[in-house]
Amino acid sequence: MGQRVSCASRQGVRQGRMKSFPDLVTLPPELAVQVLSHLDATDLCLASCVNEVWSSLANVDPLWKSLCHSRWGQVTAYHTDYPVQHSYKDLYMILDNASLTFSNNAHEGIGYLVRAGVLDDSPQAIAEFINSTRSLNWYSLETLLRDNADILDCLVSLQDYQNIFLPDALRHFFSVIPAPNERGLFLETLVNKFSGRYMDCNTHLSMSKDCLHVICYSLILLSVDLTSPHVKNKMSKREFIRNLRHATVDVSDETFGHMYDNIYLSGHVATDYGAHR
Repeated sequence: MGQRVSCASRQGVRQGRMKSFPDLVTLPPELAVQVLSHLDATDLCLASCVNEVWSSLANVDPLWKSLCHSRWGQVTAYHTDYPVQHSYKDLYMILDNASLTFSNNAHEGIGYLVRAGVLDDSPQAIAEFINSTRSLNWYSLETLLRDNADILDCLVSLQDYQNIFLPDALRHFFSVIPAPNERGLFLETLVNKFSGRYMDCNTHLSMSKDCLHVICYSLILLSVDLTSPHVKNKMSKREFIRNLRHATVDVSDETFGHMYDNIYLSGHVATDYGAHR
């Protein structure tokens, strides 16, 4: 008996909630669309199944345009008549399918977008797409950039490190470009490209590119040392400064000290590199 009462109570609550939620049909269209703007793609599709009015509201272009731009910031199709000929909902579905394909094979994911007429088949367009998208599979992206130096170069050129403290700039670099999970040629390539771009953005630097390269490597190694649970005897600030003092002559001990503090307080500059070591 108690169980039946409990079930009846829950059902009453659910019915009460349903009655208290206004039917979008009763609202002005602009307000109804504003309500729907809080839904994700899956819920919008479900809302469109309620009835014809809900369907017409849930499929308006501004809703799907917002969803596209919030997930994929830069796509060639945004600047063409593609959304006019199709719809932003169609564009969202293509981009979503491409992202799933990208997770299994980056080259096929990009190829899917190119064949669909959504993305230009150029290193610059592909780099802009990557730079504005944070939902791409990290390991597939690393494979793509390893295999395509022209795309990597364009992606690096899109980064702006003007007046950004070196450890923070390096951390940002590896938040856009996956750090390899091992030392080797690709990590060397990435550090070289970062060093060149950092110097291009900060022409006032007194240090040489070789000096900057040494400091970047030292920051990565310090990150591993300070964050790895396998390293018991952590490098001290004094040791870090002493090691770099012998390798470089253009940077003050105080600046090296600030770099050490940044890593100590803010964490790894290349999370994936450290996590898979």
